[in-house]
Amino acid sequence: MKKAVGGAKILAWRESRNAEKQLEQVRLTGNAQYAPSLHLQLIELDADLKRLKAFERRADKIAHKRDVLLPKWLPIVEAYLNERKEKGHEKTVSDHPIFAYVTVWLFDVGNLGRALEFAFAAIELGQPMAGSIRRKWPGFIADTVFDWAELQAEHGHSIEPYFGTVFNRVVGEWKLPEQVTAKFYKFAGLALLRAKNGDIAPSHIGDVDRLKRADQLLEKAADLHKHAQVKTVRNKIAMRLRAIEELNRQGDSQPD
Repeated sequence: MKKAVGGAKILAWRESRNAEKQLEQVRLTGNAQYAPSLHLQLIELDADLKRLKAFERRADKIAHKRDVLLPKWLPIVEAYLNERKEKGHEKTVSDHPIFAYVTVWLFDVGNLGRALEFAFAAIELGQPMAGSIRRKWPGFIADTVFDWAELQAEHGHSIEPYFGTVFNRVVGEWKLPEQVTAKFYKFAGLALLRAKNGDIAPSHIGDVDRLKRADQLLEKAADLHKHAQVKTVRNKIAMRLRAIEELNRQGDSQPD
């Protein structure tokens, strides 16, 4: 019995080493044709996840995903997605754990363009979420992109095209909890009111249509969730609209 157990461990070690060598060739060439079988890939993926878990700092985890894991696994996922695309008539669901992990890692390292491309494909293909993440893809995508957009907006940076892309899905396709949809409406409304430094400043906006559009979005947020907390900013929008109307009225009353 001990010999059998020892033999199994040696075999597993050899398989892991074989997978590691083949995947190194994939990383160096960017060509998935050198990839080992899915069985060996999953053995190596498990080893990679254990190594990743050993990092204590989040920054180190992200750096490892960006510099080591994605170059190693991305070509394999790309090949898998290309194969599925070529068989577009086949809509059968298949669980490809590597695809799921790579998608999450792309979000983690900030490659949102590629991450959204993969995540939308994951939804279309019915791909389960990676590992122990107890989320479905729409909720995970919405929260991740929302957190990113908040940080960008606070620093006066653009939130597009990623926020708009996800916003359209949140309000048009995905059935997320009302408070999640409400916060997207609220954030979209506030985005129309932001100054270049990231501050919410209705009093600095002279575009009436823009102010009204922002108010409509904020109103929708309030309709969806009673604790949306948009009353104060909506009052400021109303004040600004009245001020603009008064200025226009004074201009019209001036003699020629």
